Amino acid sequence: MNRIIARIAFVFSLLAMVSCENDMNAIMNLDKSTTAVEEGKDIESMYSQTGRVKAKLTAPMMLRHLKPPVYVEFSKGLKVLFYNDSLDVESTLTARYGKYFENDANIFLRDHVVVINKKGERLDCEELNWDSKLQKFLSNKPVRISTVTDTLYGTGLESNQDFSDYTILHPSGPFIIQDSTMMN
Repeated sequence: MNRIIARIAFVFSLLAMVSCENDMNAIMNLDKSTTAVEEGKDIESMYSQTGRVKAKLTAPMMLRHLKPPVYVEFSKGLKVLFYNDSLDVESTLTARYGKYFENDANIFLRDHVVVINKKGERLDCEELNWDSKLQKFLSNKPVRISTVTDTLYGTGLESNQDFSDYTILHPSGPFIIQDSTMMN
């Protein structure tokens, strides 16, 4: 009886060794695909240019995709504080999604993008690009800018980084135009 059990065990072990063949290429490809993304949580990152702090980014989660083109994804939102040379906050930016392209240092933002400058002027849009080299915001989508006295609408925007100087490329809606002949 012990011999029969031993032979059955031997046959099963032979079958197990034959059926568990590992393909090294499959293992290496699996390893590459699992390491192609780095993940970070509770991110805080400082952006500096010419030795001066320009911005601080915070995000609950970051995914860095290592396959070319390399990019960093903020799928759970982000917040950026932009600073002047005295480290005073000039403007803030929030978005529910962001994607930073490492090769060209551009950031694509979408889903409830809000920029507020130190004067309290607020930009609301669904998509916005930030060119960090030019330090400009650009959009070709509908935008709304709320100021202390008015709300402006349009499609397309160009703005400097601190959102103190902006242009709506195709304004729409009602406009109040002051009559220059009434001024003395």
